[in-house]
Amino acid sequence: MKEYLNVLEYLTDSLRAVFEIMDVEILKRINEIRLRRSAPVIVVIKNTSYFIDYNGDLYDTPNDHCVLMTPEELETVFMAMCAYSLHSVMDGLKKGYITLPSGARVGVAASAVYEDNRLIAVKDVTSLNIRIPREVSGCSDALLNFLYVNSFPSIIVAGKPNSGKTTLLRDMARNLSGGFNNRFVKLAVIDERNELAGKENDHLTLDLGINTDVLTSFSKAEGIELATRSLSPEMIICDEVSTDQEVSSILYAFSSGIRFALSVHLSSREDLLMKPIIKTLLTTGEFSYIVLLDDYTYRYEIIDAAEVYDEISRGHFGGDGNNGDRNSAVGKFQK
Repeated sequence: MKEYLNVLEYLTDSLRAVFEIMDVEILKRINEIRLRRSAPVIVVIKNTSYFIDYNGDLYDTPNDHCVLMTPEELETVFMAMCAYSLHSVMDGLKKGYITLPSGARVGVAASAVYEDNRLIAVKDVTSLNIRIPREVSGCSDALLNFLYVNSFPSIIVAGKPNSGKTTLLRDMARNLSGGFNNRFVKLAVIDERNELAGKENDHLTLDLGINTDVLTSFSKAEGIELATRSLSPEMIICDEVSTDQEVSSILYAFSSGIRFALSVHLSSREDLLMKPIIKTLLTTGEFSYIVLLDDYTYRYEIIDAAEVYDEISRGHFGGDGNNGDRNSAVGKFQK
């Protein structure tokens, strides 16, 4: 429950009181808390939005008893999340987010301020989307036992937002650098948005293992190259790869014999064929497997990357959800 308690401390007293009386089992399932100016408060569970009343009860549709977010309350929450210093978080705000010390990422909708065609600030915040991070110790055990006992592959973790990509990568780091299979792998984690490790007062707040070096706030491209040049990792872990510049840095690291575990966003299984970043990464020939996470169920399918690339080249990929051959396996992500 600490992930939720860390988020609740930023809410106003009245809003915090609503969550504190909510059924604990429901509270633990919430993926997002969405706060909008002069609008009902919404919580998201497995991609379904619910409205809440002052008794902590959830509804499929809004009603007269729903909790409303006043402009004053939204401003209070926002400033608390900024530690009352907009300047200290403006770089993130210009990219649309704040990262809390717990690793929770808060999406921010606001108005842009431009000067000489350059984005210099944001103002007039209208909504906050609080994504609840999870530390699920041991959630990567089955995956590591399947892939990493007799080999040390590079993998792509793919899925929708809130499907568990960051949670899985975080636990992989903790396991691999913490003595899995009697090895303490040298890891470097590139934590561009401070989500994988969390950060408060220059201290990391989440456990990524005892043999892990963490580069926070560097862009992924810069962080990968820095780690390759100066930290001699056996594996680099990073989240949400999406640009050609990042892929170029990944290729640079591969040339030094470094392995990767990284994540990419997919909106559907068909994106394995259609999304350019998948084809670009697979073209390197360095990735052995794709770990495809199911929608909000924490189930995964392990797919042979070479098979996917071959099907991409041929223009199709089996879409029945389970290929059934020796190179595919289905498992459960969360214990």
